[in-house]
Amino acid sequence: MRRILVLILFACCFCRAAFVNIDLKDSRLQMDNVVYKPGGIFGFALEFGVFNEPKNRVDYSLAVGFGRFGYSHSDGDKSVSAMDIYIKPLVWSITVKDVLFEMNVGMGYILSTKNFNPELEDVMENGFENWNWFDRARRKMSFRYGYRLGYRINDQLQVSLVANYQTLGCAWYGSSMSNRSMLTGGWGLNFQWNIPWIPF
Repeated sequence: MRRILVLILFACCFCRAAFVNIDLKDSRLQMDNVVYKPGGIFGFALEFGVFNEPKNRVDYSLAVGFGRFGYSHSDGDKSVSAMDIYIKPLVWSITVKDVLFEMNVGMGYILSTKNFNPELEDVMENGFENWNWFDRARRKMSFRYGYRLGYRINDQLQVSLVANYQTLGCAWYGSSMSNRSMLTGGWGLNFQWNIPWIPF
């Protein structure tokens, strides 16, 4: 992940435009579960991206960000959440008459968790002795995808309805149900500010 971030910073020196944006959303479980009275929590994401060209009809950009996702249970009495830093290497958009549709995929690294299942916490921190290199690498990773439908008010400001989803790279229920993973996400609002970028 560190090498990827260094490459992004290097790329920023040569790009023609950049942007910052924020997602404010409802995050909740998006899968069959055995959670008692599941509900949502406040999720967010802060992003910085490069290569966007607001005047292009079909556009590609790349983004890095920091976000929170998870869910609540017991009628909202307790929240289960994770904070991660992530990269979206594939962000594709189509704009027709200032109306934008975007799809994106990415991956992240879990920085902190709150109220996770203790067995899952142990798997994320220590893993199993017989794990191969791929399993060890993914134990603290998150995978994400999303969509955005928005309107470009002008070349700088864009407002969108967004749907983002995240899943853990390792098992949600621990070793007894290791084929399950926590998929969370939901709808929200996105605000993006396009910055004319000056190379160093």
